[in-house]
Amino acid sequence: MSLHAPGPPSLPALVLALSALVAGASAVGGYLVNERHENTVRHLEQKIRPAQGALAQARSAVGDARSACLAEDGAQADALRTDARTRLAQRLPELRTLTAYQPQLAAATQDFDRATTDWLDGLPAADRAAALAACSGSGSGAAEGGAEGYPAVHRHADRLTVLLAAEAHDTTADATREGRAVLFYLLVLCGGLVVLAGLTARQITRRLLTPLAGIEQRLRHDAPALDVPAPAAVSRLAHAADALRTRLRTAQRQAHRDHQALAQNGPCVQGLGAILASRHRAGPGVRAHGDLVAAEGLLAGDYLGVIALPDGSTALLLGDVSGHGVEAALLAVQLKCALRGALRTAADPVAAVRAAWHTLDPDDEHFTTLVLARIDPRTGRLSWLNAGHEQPFLRRADGTVERLAPTGPLLHPLIEPGPGTWTERSTPFRPGDLLLLCTDGLTEGRGPDGEFGEQRVADLLAALPESTPDAAVRALHAEADRFGLDWRRDDVTALAADVS
Repeated sequence: MSLHAPGPPSLPALVLALSALVAGASAVGGYLVNERHENTVRHLEQKIRPAQGALAQARSAVGDARSACLAEDGAQADALRTDARTRLAQRLPELRTLTAYQPQLAAATQDFDRATTDWLDGLPAADRAAALAACSGSGSGAAEGGAEGYPAVHRHADRLTVLLAAEAHDTTADATREGRAVLFYLLVLCGGLVVLAGLTARQITRRLLTPLAGIEQRLRHDAPALDVPAPAAVSRLAHAADALRTRLRTAQRQAHRDHQALAQNGPCVQGLGAILASRHRAGPGVRAHGDLVAAEGLLAGDYLGVIALPDGSTALLLGDVSGHGVEAALLAVQLKCALRGALRTAADPVAAVRAAWHTLDPDDEHFTTLVLARIDPRTGRLSWLNAGHEQPFLRRADGTVERLAPTGPLLHPLIEPGPGTWTERSTPFRPGDLLLLCTDGLTEGRGPDGEFGEQRVADLLAALPESTPDAAVRALHAEADRFGLDWRRDDVTALAADVS
């Protein structure tokens, strides 16, 4: 009797053991990386995003407090001021808690908290001029309104916004990288399992199925050994693994596109809002001031503009697209760009309105009203084209208020213009006169006592102690706040101009 030492393991056994080791290591590594990925996502959703939301609400409360400061004294301003302070008292502690994990964010939050508290506590209660200066950031009232006043609050809020955006960007990038690592481990694990399954099937075929087939052939005495294919289950598993890899690659590409879309969303919305509200510079001898308040976020269906024309006159445009929100804002941007380009090329309001009409989509139900005004200080004339818009207000130097009637229909894709559809009229316009363009979001806006109304605007213009464009727009906003206007109901836009 002889004893034989065990020989070295066969190559299939070694590959089988190595595949099992790779699959096990991939499973453990994938679990750890997935835990880290989930912690990163949880940090983004439970810390950074809520902190950005709390900061946005705090900035909104600061804006309300400033509006109450700029408004005339009254019950509405007191209520707005009290509500703003209450919201700040809720949001600032929440913001400090959410940003405490990161020293730089915590320091920026403390600076914003301190600047806001100092500004609010230092606002003069009795001195109206000082309060206005503190809230506008000009004059000695800014220093009395707490440290550097409202500009310091705005500066610290902007710095904290930038830091939170950078933190969100870095965390999102970490989550994306960790997600890719999880995907890699899954692919390695699937590959190891496929190799294990293939080697197992091969061993079963070689050690069991092939000998059985040989026995069957020898029993039949009429056929060579069979070439037995791998079981169908292994083939189905391979197909399933390929399908899983395809779905994972598709999900990875889609996640990357979604991340890029999120990164582009904020700057895109801010850019569109800036286009709608941009006024540029008026021509020589003309002063203009306007403001656009969107009903939803930063985007509005209203658009305004001030353009210095090549002939030395100044064009003012103000329009209102039906509806509000993203679709109306995108159409408003197209209309404003078409009008601005046409006016700078030909300085012809009728041609500009026709160019805007061609911008409308025949298959879209959106339409727009529009008013174009041209002020020429050299001739002392005001020309206007009113395409179905709210009639502009013209305050004369003696305090009387006139209205500028429509000179054509609104711009609708179903109303095809012909010769003379829109015309331009003119009237004298001299120093002391004031032109006001506004949208129906102001005149038809509603409050606790009903509709704001055109007569209220006319009476306010007639009683203005200072008939400058910026004073007129500020007075309109203050009166709207005092009236309790529902700013969320429609976009509110006003644009005023005079000659110096």
